[in-house]
Amino acid sequence: MSGFRTRRKKLKAKWSQDDINRAFKLVEDGTAIREAARLNGIPFSTLQERLKSKNQALPAMGRNPVFTKEQEAEMADQVKFLGNIFYGCTAIQIRKMAYEYAVHNHIKHNFNNTLRMAGKDWLTGFMKRNKLSARKAEGTSLNRAKAFNKHEVSIFFKLLEELMEKYKFLPRNIFNMDETGITSVHYPGKVITEKGQKRVGSITSGERGTTVTAVCAVSATGSYIPPMLIYPRQRHSLALENDGPRGAVYRYSKNGWINEDLFIDWLKHFAAVTKPSETEPILLILDNHSSHISLRAYEFCKESNIVMLSLPPHGSHRIQPLDVSIYGTLKTAYKQECNILMKTELGRKITQNDIASLFRKAYQKIASIPKAEAGFAATGIYPLNPDVFTDEDFLAAEILNSSELMISVEERRNQDNKTPEVQTISLNTEPHMSSSNSPSLLMDQNQIAPETNIVESTQVLLPFIDNATPSTSAATAKDLLPVPKKSTNSKKVQGASRKQHATVLTNTPFKEALIQKEERKLTKEKKKQCGVKMKLETKTRKRPAKPATVRKVKKKLLQDNNKDQNLSDSQIDMADVRDDDDTDVEDLENKCMLCDDYGRNNELWYRCVQCGLWAHAECSGYESPEGYVCDLCR
Repeated sequence: MSGFRTRRKKLKAKWSQDDINRAFKLVEDGTAIREAARLNGIPFSTLQERLKSKNQALPAMGRNPVFTKEQEAEMADQVKFLGNIFYGCTAIQIRKMAYEYAVHNHIKHNFNNTLRMAGKDWLTGFMKRNKLSARKAEGTSLNRAKAFNKHEVSIFFKLLEELMEKYKFLPRNIFNMDETGITSVHYPGKVITEKGQKRVGSITSGERGTTVTAVCAVSATGSYIPPMLIYPRQRHSLALENDGPRGAVYRYSKNGWINEDLFIDWLKHFAAVTKPSETEPILLILDNHSSHISLRAYEFCKESNIVMLSLPPHGSHRIQPLDVSIYGTLKTAYKQECNILMKTELGRKITQNDIASLFRKAYQKIASIPKAEAGFAATGIYPLNPDVFTDEDFLAAEILNSSELMISVEERRNQDNKTPEVQTISLNTEPHMSSSNSPSLLMDQNQIAPETNIVESTQVLLPFIDNATPSTSAATAKDLLPVPKKSTNSKKVQGASRKQHATVLTNTPFKEALIQKEERKLTKEKKKQCGVKMKLETKTRKRPAKPATVRKVKKKLLQDNNKDQNLSDSQIDMADVRDDDDTDVEDLENKCMLCDDYGRNNELWYRCVQCGLWAHAECSGYESPEGYVCDLCR
């Protein structure tokens, strides 16, 4: 069986390669063939035949293979090629391909004719012989696969090289900044349980967790900036900082994401820790998220001697040090800490107050100097290495960005012609530059030579399969495992955003574009305010405004397990609950104090027994409304 080592039953070729070599040496020195065979444990006839044919290799053991080494190498090369362009093959695809390959090329086989595929044992041996392995694929979006091309990466390294020559940045002053999300509902991972058990579960905090944004930064020498944690809240609570990272900054937004205001707060925190100066400016490498691009951020960085360089769009998974070497292990360590906390106490639930402590424990485990140095070296940022990525890394982008598709099919002279049909794809990966004269928000046109053609056109031979190809014709692995055909239904989306590129966000020409962006933003806000004002005036004329009323529902709205309890009116008033159907447009005083939203219909609300403010039952973190005290009062 595959996966188990069986005991050898035959005595064929029990001698080793050293034995046959010594026997050949003895015969050359004048020893009789029979005596040399006896001394080395080799049959006389075998040694005699080997001397005649001058063959010193060991004979092949076991069943004769279905395919030759050359045929298996051809199939393995195609499997590896498809894996490199993010269209990797599954085990079923390879087994079906092997069966079709044997049938089309009239190769004798013992595969399953009913299922029309090779067996699992053949696949195991095929993978072992050709250095293949089953891997868990990482989901890669089409935008990431297309954007990470040689042209965009070359622009980034050209700008980085110019900045290094101009400012002479020290390695301790080269930083990378990025955000990541951490949640209160973790992935439990694998557990050990009884073999054959039908259902295997693991306790988590709930179905819908709270996502908190962690903003981290690290230098090329392994210096870590205390992180910023952004909670999906409206008010501050000291309970959120319990046992958190030392020196960390805590901020809040409606959805827990970073925005322009919070990015300014982080820049102030970053400048206070790094202390940039005119003699030692700071290089900050970050992605081109919209929150990082604002006029206020530009002005603050110019005043504080911080130079910001944006990464190629959709390329942070390969060229950002934090993504390459730190965030993956950070998420794994955070899940482990969540598992430990959940299993220390029966019925324990992870709330917002636990996230900072769990994050600190995970962050301390992985925040090491070697990891940071390895991340900067693997991305080629420091030491500066523009050639850190090979042509194989850009292969997927070259094929996906091909602008021309030319298919040339050779007519088969007869059905026995074994020449494979191929299609030629001319790849032109040079992206189209914007023809607009207005300054781009993410590219300084003056820094890139327009006549420079970084990526040359190439040609890749891909298989072309005719649906009417008879089964008796010869086939290659490229015919049976082809590259997907280029889509002809793709339409250009009107109003799509302008193509972005890596750029220096603190360059002087970039300021004009930021001013225009700020003006457009203010104009949009004024129109929105005018529209809301007109809408409110229209509603006021149609009907009078309702008073802000709160309908109290007593036993009906309490939890099911509290229905049979005899609660007094004073207890019910202390643990007040209301239905979301009472919410009116003008009822602004009864929004959730935690998420600043009205919520959905039929959603339970709890009322604080001290301040009287309302909160969603799910936002409060309480199992029962009785004795609920909000974070602000606590």
